[in-house]
Amino acid sequence: MNRISALLASACLGLAAQGAAHAATQWDLPLAWPADNYIVKSVEQYAAQVKEQTQGQVVITTHPAGALGFKGPEMLSAIRDGLVPIGDMLLNQQVGENLTLGLESQPYLIKDFEGLQDFSKRYRPLLDEIFAKNNQKILFSIPWPQQQIFTKKPIETIADMRGLRIRSSDKQSTEIFHAAGMVPVQLPWGEVVPSLAAGAIEAVGTSSPSAVDGSFWELLKYAYPIRQTWNTNLVSVNLDAWRSLSAEQQATLERLGREMEPRFWDTARQVDEAMIAKLTANGMIMGTVSDALREELSTRTVPIREAAIKRMDPKARAIVDAFEKR
Repeated sequence: MNRISALLASACLGLAAQGAAHAATQWDLPLAWPADNYIVKSVEQYAAQVKEQTQGQVVITTHPAGALGFKGPEMLSAIRDGLVPIGDMLLNQQVGENLTLGLESQPYLIKDFEGLQDFSKRYRPLLDEIFAKNNQKILFSIPWPQQQIFTKKPIETIADMRGLRIRSSDKQSTEIFHAAGMVPVQLPWGEVVPSLAAGAIEAVGTSSPSAVDGSFWELLKYAYPIRQTWNTNLVSVNLDAWRSLSAEQQATLERLGREMEPRFWDTARQVDEAMIAKLTANGMIMGTVSDALREELSTRTVPIREAAIKRMDPKARAIVDAFEKR
């Protein structure tokens, strides 16, 4: 009986070991954005493809709206330190960890979406280096739509911007709006609509999805594609977690990121177009920005750009120079 018991125990241990060997890798992926945001939806599509094409051996579970308790500016360090195996982050929110991560968001550096695509390709090798030094690997990127200024009154020249009380979201946007002659008021998003209603501010710099979320047509009249900055999100994975995957699984995740990234960029453009159409349908007037006004705004922010780039990795300067000479 003892021998039979020993054989049964050995068999059970063997089955348990076999089951463990084939157990799925489970990764929790935090996002700061609400569940219906297009970035969350894009990451969910990637996770679904990973699960399908690894036959359920790699399962990524998304946690939107900050559900895991991580704030946006904490994501680079959270992934680096293994607090989460994988995550999504707004790149320019990570400048507290590395100033070079704010390069893409310098004022009036990039004029349009096509320029953002071109710049992103030039910037990516340096980002790969920075993320590798922070114990992680970039899987794919997703851009945010163009930045616009939503106002109560029309803007045609730089003089029309003088004294305009505008909501700013951080130190950089405060500097940019101040350089244009406006009066920036730094406010969290939750205070924007009440401040507009109370007359404390009369303009907001943000993207079209946020304008729709805030039903801006109820309080503002005009929208201008100033495009003062551009912003991009990245999804990256902790290198220790990455190395726990098989070579085949790594190849699958890399391939999916590479193949799906262009689709995610197209989605960002489509979302912007759809949101602009919704703003227009609700009565907002979509204005234009003259070349003269854009050139004036760019000139005024040169000191801001140059001061920021000087504090970055020396390779940042080379990227900008090559981009501007293209």
